[in-house]
Amino acid sequence: MVKLGGFVITYNRPKILLATIQAIFSQTYPPDFMWVIDNSENLETDHAIATILDSRIRYYRMGANAGPAGGAAKGLELCTKEGVDWIYWGDDNDPPFRHDCFERLLDIRDVNPFCGVLGAVGHFFDRKKGVIKRIQTRLLERKDWVKVDSIAGGMCMLVSSQVVKDGILPDKDLFFGFEELDFCLKVSRKGYSLVVDCKLFLESRKVTGRLDFERPAYQQKKNLAREYYSLRNLLFISDSLTLKSMRRRLIGKWLAKALYGYRYGLGYGWINMHMIFLAFSHYFRGVKGKTIELE
Repeated sequence: MVKLGGFVITYNRPKILLATIQAIFSQTYPPDFMWVIDNSENLETDHAIATILDSRIRYYRMGANAGPAGGAAKGLELCTKEGVDWIYWGDDNDPPFRHDCFERLLDIRDVNPFCGVLGAVGHFFDRKKGVIKRIQTRLLERKDWVKVDSIAGGMCMLVSSQVVKDGILPDKDLFFGFEELDFCLKVSRKGYSLVVDCKLFLESRKVTGRLDFERPAYQQKKNLAREYYSLRNLLFISDSLTLKSMRRRLIGKWLAKALYGYRYGLGYGWINMHMIFLAFSHYFRGVKGKTIELE
């Protein structure tokens, strides 16, 4: 039997968290235990967890908001110390979309002798341009599983404990934004493979109505602070990959975005440009961690 552990990162959402915990333990192959990694600055989540009489649940309070990156690093460390084979990396608002996700993913863990990460949904990554590339539906329909460059956040990521034992962890200083991508690229550079189950992938697209989805060139964003973290962290990731071409492409693309944002009005355009230039400034000055609020 494969020993499966897990963790869920949470921030000030105790009610959503409790529903997610229930969904995780309702899996046909539930984890033997699960850590709740609490980034909250109050005690509401702590009190909510205390009401659950389940010995499989462990609780770790970060003491400050370390973001998804810091929470994931701590969760992987704690799970590995308990001697598991595989580790579920979860978010409080993204429970598995099917009751048998873990079972089906673990069934394919041996399809590749160097498999280090499993997932229900993944992507390719263009290292020259610094962009996520969508996997075509027709490719998924022809295969049982496929190797990818990154597992999508909230999509049942299972990490081999051997990956963590080899010293591969998320960069805590990224705080928020592309921390999964950064981790997955590190895993790949170490020689491990990242594998997604094509049938689960297709089922996820059907549920969300994205079988024939085409990503638009630009969309108006509801939360521009997320754009700041995305750009800043992609630039730091380009440094970790030692790809000057990726950095040049990112700078050119986001300069264009800074101007294009004014299409949606002066107010939106100004805030958009401010966030983009703040990201550039912090990148060139080496500023990481939590720097602005997300909401």
